[in-house]
Amino acid sequence: ISPFRCWSLLPTGILDPGGVSGSIPSRNNLPSDWVKEEVIRQIRNAGSAFGKRSLLNTLHYLFEAQNPVLAQQTLGSVETLSFRGLGLTPIDCAVLNHAISLCDTIKHLDLGSCRIQCEGLQRLGPALHKCQHLGLRTNDLGDSGMKPVSAALRNPDSKIQILGLNNVGLTDSGAEDLVSALRTNHSLTELWLSHNSLTDRSIPTLRRLILNLLRLKQIG
Repeated sequence: ISPFRCWSLLPTGILDPGGVSGSIPSRNNLPSDWVKEEVIRQIRNAGSAFGKRSLLNTLHYLFEAQNPVLAQQTLGSVETLSFRGLGLTPIDCAVLNHAISLCDTIKHLDLGSCRIQCEGLQRLGPALHKCQHLGLRTNDLGDSGMKPVSAALRNPDSKIQILGLNNVGLTDSGAEDLVSALRTNHSLTELWLSHNSLTDRSIPTLRRLILNLLRLKQIG
């Protein structure tokens, strides 16, 4: 078993580097290349629930290590994070926010069907603007959960190009706020809104969106 595996299996706080005869590095002394390769391997194996949970556990340990240099060297080049179908708590979302904030650019963040609610999305909010493809479908976000998304779209540094909001409990009121945020956004090209609680009241709002945002290539 690798020293990293030993480290990652231990609960927080019980690893005492002074009492392990130096064979297992402490959290703050893990070689960055070693940890980076482990994270890349876990991302490749994130197709299963076990793989996703292993990757999330590693992000928790990097968060708890409070070693920003190690975390930046490990996560700086990560481009894809997918936790689709894995239930995420608000604390998990805070850890993801920390991880994303250290990445140069997230090309694809897939959080579909992760049972995220408003509180979880608020924890994620500060880093959402860094994602080029942001998938949030089939989460119980509601209109209040749209506020962090709208804030990310309004961010002048927003990189969001594709936004998946299918089946998130969006109503006519939330659609108004979303469209308002898009008036100042210069990055979005695809917006997915199917299977929400939108009525005929939203038709004029969405029509204005289509007519005014010429860069929006697809809305569905």
